[in-house]
Amino acid sequence: MKTKLFTIALLGTLAFTACSTSDSNEYCSNPGATCPDDTAIDASACCTDQSCYWTYDNTKYQCNGTDCSSVLDQIITSACVSSTKSVSIQNDADLAKLKAQLTAVTEKLLVEARGASGCE
Repeated sequence: MKTKLFTIALLGTLAFTACSTSDSNEYCSNPGATCPDDTAIDASACCTDQSCYWTYDNTKYQCNGTDCSSVLDQIITSACVSSTKSVSIQNDADLAKLKAQLTAVTEKLLVEARGASGCE
């Protein structure tokens, strides 16, 4: 009985260690997003099973795998808002839609990476 318990504990530890220390695959995507004025945003997201980053204008913006909201705000502001100097109220809905699109890309990549790693 002690041997079975020891074996089960050892296998459980190995399975947990293999999941937590294994190199995870990185999944990347450029969503092909555009600002409300049809300016293309050349940004791409890359995620592993635990974290993500966005690359925009040769700068890497790190974010955890839970919330990339502030990163997306920085990219959208840099790409869309600063060039027009002001955003009209009618464009606020467009900017919210753009942020939702970028968030969806991040979540999709995280799901793919976590599914491939076998650790959730």
